[in-house]
Amino acid sequence: MMSSPHENFDPDFASPADWAAMYRACGLQIIPSYMPDEVGAGVSWKRPRLAEWITLQESLIPDATFERCYGAGGEHASRQNMGILTGRASGNVFVIDLDDQKGPSAASWWHAIITEHNNGIDPETWRQNTGGGGRQLLFQARSDWQAPTNRTPIGVDIRGQGGFAMMPSSLHESGKHYTWAPGCAPFEIEVAAAPEWLLSEIEKLVNEHGGDKGGARRAEQTASPGSDFDGFGNRVDGREKYMADLVWAAVIDLWRTSPTKPAEQEQRLHAQTAYAIYERGVKSRLEGTDKTDALEREGRGPSAFWRKWRAAMKQWDTEVAAEGRKSKPDSTSNSDPDFEAESAKAEEKAKTDPDGALFEYLTIPQIKNMPDPEWLILGLVIEQALGFIYGPPGCLKTFIALSMGLSFAMGMPDWWGRRIQRQGAVIYISSEGQSDLKFRIQAWEQKNRVLSDDSPFYLIRQTINFMNAEDVGKLLATVQAITALANTEISAVFVDTVSRVLPGADENLQKDMTLFVAACDAVRQRFKATVIGVHHTSRNGNIRGSTVFPGAGDFLIEVKREEGAMLGSIKAVKIKAAEDGWEQFFKVEQIELGDIGGNKSLVVEATEETPKETVSAWPDKETCRRILSTANDAWIKKQPWSPYPQTKAQGRYAPSVISASFKIEYGVAEHMIETWLMNGVLGIEPYDSHTKAKGIKVTGSID
Repeated sequence: MMSSPHENFDPDFASPADWAAMYRACGLQIIPSYMPDEVGAGVSWKRPRLAEWITLQESLIPDATFERCYGAGGEHASRQNMGILTGRASGNVFVIDLDDQKGPSAASWWHAIITEHNNGIDPETWRQNTGGGGRQLLFQARSDWQAPTNRTPIGVDIRGQGGFAMMPSSLHESGKHYTWAPGCAPFEIEVAAAPEWLLSEIEKLVNEHGGDKGGARRAEQTASPGSDFDGFGNRVDGREKYMADLVWAAVIDLWRTSPTKPAEQEQRLHAQTAYAIYERGVKSRLEGTDKTDALEREGRGPSAFWRKWRAAMKQWDTEVAAEGRKSKPDSTSNSDPDFEAESAKAEEKAKTDPDGALFEYLTIPQIKNMPDPEWLILGLVIEQALGFIYGPPGCLKTFIALSMGLSFAMGMPDWWGRRIQRQGAVIYISSEGQSDLKFRIQAWEQKNRVLSDDSPFYLIRQTINFMNAEDVGKLLATVQAITALANTEISAVFVDTVSRVLPGADENLQKDMTLFVAACDAVRQRFKATVIGVHHTSRNGNIRGSTVFPGAGDFLIEVKREEGAMLGSIKAVKIKAAEDGWEQFFKVEQIELGDIGGNKSLVVEATEETPKETVSAWPDKETCRRILSTANDAWIKKQPWSPYPQTKAQGRYAPSVISASFKIEYGVAEHMIETWLMNGVLGIEPYDSHTKAKGIKVTGSID
């Protein structure tokens, strides 16, 4: 439940800035709105005054951004009209808008459901009277339920995720103000938690009248405007043909790029790009603040676009191929009179439009008013981003990633001295080195003196193919299930390692790696989480693979450590919106777990100590390769080496074998086995299906 701060707030003497501060203190995403006299005829004034409002739908804006709007001397401090972004940005608050003044249907619907479920009594919650004569009730939904943003023909509108609702004391075009009903204002009572019966009735309403829930929505019929374009050059009629033509042209261009039919996931990427072009050129005939939603309700949105795309793709080897083999028209020629005519017409109409038909451009004050960057780890890991932790084998990059993930999930205040600004559930995808993951976690717990059993940290250990649309879809469903189980948002998803989720792909091929980035973006955008890939270095020391990786990464963290050394460093190779190029050192510590098996593990933590120039006590790499080859031969013969000291008498204890066979100091041999086990070069797996006896198996490489 949200609090109802009201100290020192007097509605009779409150300034617009005071109203805004009160709403923000209640956890609402309050932003400025247009005044009725600021827009032209036929243009809705009940919309955000901020150009970047669509980016503010997930969480409250930072204090500094709010102050620039409503603080002393703020750009909108004296603007009377304001509203809230409903949904997640306002703590999952949604609005039921009852347009009683338009007819009896809205009042009848509301009276019927409260009579059936609540003895005819209005729930005690925030309730306002609109300037136009309607009423609005606000509720807070549970975290795993999302209200739709939906209009209905019976005068009942729902403002949920992506919605916008005017707030008192805004001025209506009628000359009346929006006002809170007596005793029902945020400074008087708390917002009510939406009861289950109300959520069910909203879902039923959406099922009957269309919307974001309840399956496919019906297209809302609108009258033909009698012309293809509105006064600002936006296409309002002929959109069906325009969509079909655009889909057909995009599919043919795709065939010309590569006649091999792409997988569905790649198709969706191209379809999304084409749809963005379509949406920019059309306008919905329905009112509403969300263009995509309004087009979808008309049957002219993303769903219809994708249906046409799939229909065109069915003709890939026939009509599409035939058209693709024809010479491509010169897009710079003057041979298309229709294109010229429409362009000239749109240009002339755009000249008379102060807002809608022109590309958006921002002034310096508007640029300064853009949202500040949000961070998971201040100055290092950007929120809702894609980034990479990379380094050579044995550098302990997995330990660093695991340390970050556990810190997020445990709600630790900082990581390596850098403030953690968002905690939450963590999903760790790793299909290698699982056998000793529990030891790594236990060592981290001991070092940090915490117990993480109840933390929202989840391991996915199956091999996932990020190049396969079916696997990506299954991953999204899994993340959704984890979100519901954890009852909290996902802060980060780790992919360890990137190579393991790209079976058969060419890491140096831009086309393949673009699909990987698209899969990460699907997770990132759907769940507003940061995706962190753990990856290897190339032979020249850079991040391995296509330039897509460093280009798409919002942050790149390089891990450096000499093999066997107890000190290493991380380097901020690239950090968007913050200083990069700096280096921070870490130390490695071995932790005795104190269990019956005498197990140990490593932990890494920040240190002020810097590495000294020392000669590694390890043997050269060729000798290391021969050691691993010998270990592999022992596994094949079903006489594998053992990591357990009690097997010394059997002659199988790995450090003893290495020390005796390769003339290496016993302590060095012991450290080599421990390090290789920690980094996935070696694993402990059953080699006898009957006795379930385990031994050391070579599972990775040092190259």
